[in-house]
Amino acid sequence: MPSATTRATLSRQWELLRQLPSRSPGITSAELVARLQDAGFTISKRSIERDLNELSLIFPLERNDKSIPYGWYWAASAYSDVQQLAVHRSRKLHASDNANEGMPDFDLQAYLRSDAPPCEAPDRIELQAWINDNLARLMRETPLSADMQLTQLQHGHRLRATVSNSWQLRWWLLSQGDGLIVEQPLPLRQQMAETLSKAAAQYQDA
Repeated sequence: MPSATTRATLSRQWELLRQLPSRSPGITSAELVARLQDAGFTISKRSIERDLNELSLIFPLERNDKSIPYGWYWAASAYSDVQQLAVHRSRKLHASDNANEGMPDFDLQAYLRSDAPPCEAPDRIELQAWINDNLARLMRETPLSADMQLTQLQHGHRLRATVSNSWQLRWWLLSQGDGLIVEQPLPLRQQMAETLSKAAAQYQDA
C-alpha cells in the first residue's frame, strides 16, 4: 500500500504543477527547486526532473528543448478548454488587457451535467476500488457519480462507479494514498501501481 512518504510525494508534485507557467519558454528545474523550497519542500534538482518526466506521462506538460537549461510549461491544449483555473486558489483578480476567445454557444449547466474532462475525450469507465472506512464516509457525502455504490466489507468498503477516465480521476486516486486501492479496470490499476512504485523508488535511491 502507498506509504506516508508517497502521500508527501503527491503533495510535492501537486505544488510543482501549480508552479508551472502556461507558455514557453517555461520554468527551469533550478527555478522550481527554489519555489518549492519556499513552499516548504526539501527537494533536489534531480528529483524535480524525475517528477516532471513522470508527471508528463499523465498531464499535458511540455519541455522547451530550444535552449539550455530546459523550461517546463503547460501545453497549449491545456488552456483551450472551459476548465482553465482552480478558482478557489485565486487571491486577486484583475481585468486582462489581452483579448480572449469567447464561447457564445457555451451552456454552463449542460457542461456541468456532462462531467466532461479537459484535454481528453469523455471516455467512461467502470471503476471498482477498495476504500477505507474514513474515505467511505466522505464518499457518501460527495459521491463520484450518480450510480456510485458502496458495499461494506469486513475491512473497509468496495466502491463502484461510472466515471470519466481523466487525469483528474487519476490524480484523485493517487491523492488518497493507502486509503484506496484500484481493483478494476486492470489498465488503470496497473498505471496506479507503476506510478506509485516509481515514487517509492525515488526514496529508496535517496
